[in-house]
Amino acid sequence: GRQHPATQVQVVVRALIPLMQDEASGLASDAALALRLLSRTGTATEDFCDESFLLSAGRAAGLSELGLASGWSHLAREASILLNNILVIRGNAFGVGAALPLRSELRAEEHIAAALSTPDAVPLGQLVAWSRIAFRLTLLPPAADQGGAVGASARLARVLLRLVGWVAKELHGAERAARTQLLCLCENAARSGFNCLRSLGDAALAASAAEQVAAMLAVEPVADAPSATPAGEDAPLREAQLAALQLVVAAPGGGGATCLPWRAVVSLLPPLLRGVSERPGDRRLLVPLLAAQRVAEADKAAAAEMREALFPEAEDGGGVMGRDPNAPLGESAPLGALLVQQLCSSDTIVKRAVGEMVLAVCGGDVDEFVGVAGVGNSAGLLAEKGLLGAAA
Repeated sequence: GRQHPATQVQVVVRALIPLMQDEASGLASDAALALRLLSRTGTATEDFCDESFLLSAGRAAGLSELGLASGWSHLAREASILLNNILVIRGNAFGVGAALPLRSELRAEEHIAAALSTPDAVPLGQLVAWSRIAFRLTLLPPAADQGGAVGASARLARVLLRLVGWVAKELHGAERAARTQLLCLCENAARSGFNCLRSLGDAALAASAAEQVAAMLAVEPVADAPSATPAGEDAPLREAQLAALQLVVAAPGGGGATCLPWRAVVSLLPPLLRGVSERPGDRRLLVPLLAAQRVAEADKAAAAEMREALFPEAEDGGGVMGRDPNAPLGESAPLGALLVQQLCSSDTIVKRAVGEMVLAVCGGDVDEFVGVAGVGNSAGLLAEKGLLGAAA
């Protein structure tokens, strides 16, 4: 496809669309596969942006005004991937409104929510595919039903959040292939739920999200998991947990933070802190930092435990000025040292986030913060917050 002139690809696309729509031809699934491949070539954009093509792909994937078709045929599988590709192309052209025809013509949110609400009865591949479509739908402004009833967007949000907890349960003892799909499903559901929490601002929904996140954080890593690091870290699980943790960060006022296992939250920090210099601009680090800060601010007992674990009294802090932030840290460096090092980071966003987290762990006590980090490392944040004069 990439070697064909755009006009020739356009002719092929227009010939394949009616074939995909005609299941009786026996060529519908092959046409959907061909269209899926062509959708990745960057050509025939006008056709892939067409609303009628979007709706045709949705119907081929199993959507209709009456519901989502049962079963997971080859046509439905190929068409659902094509549908997601079309939504990406339309998103580049039309922004957040790319999926609007699926809502207005096929009631997609309502039907996808119904399908995802019974995950045990749906093939895992289908759950993953529809969770991708759900993500595109959650970019739309929330939809409300007539008469002021709970909107389809809110129902979809609740289902997506429950999926995170369901994945956590299913991961226990899952085989390798299923584990990979489950972690992908968790990431899709969490990112979609993040959009919902930001747009809906529902406190009850936020509390429910925190419970699901806590369950996901409790999942133990698997040393021989696919893509495990040489250190034995389960990288795919860590990425899924980071995606889930965004739900707490997105919640209004950090709702539900007290139910998070703080040890699991801070365990996500070391590989991200060590990679700051290698991946400048990587904002994943902010998620566990903000989550740990919210736990410490909401639960003083947890903050005291974190303070003791991260900055033990007996540890050598490098004197009054604190550790030299430019001194190299080995692979075995404790988490507290990695955090203090970033208090003088050239990345102002990371520096501020680390400082706020460490200050929260210190219970907001300026003198304790200075005692942990040293005068030199703590001065920047305290000056920004107007607290420099509060230090003894």
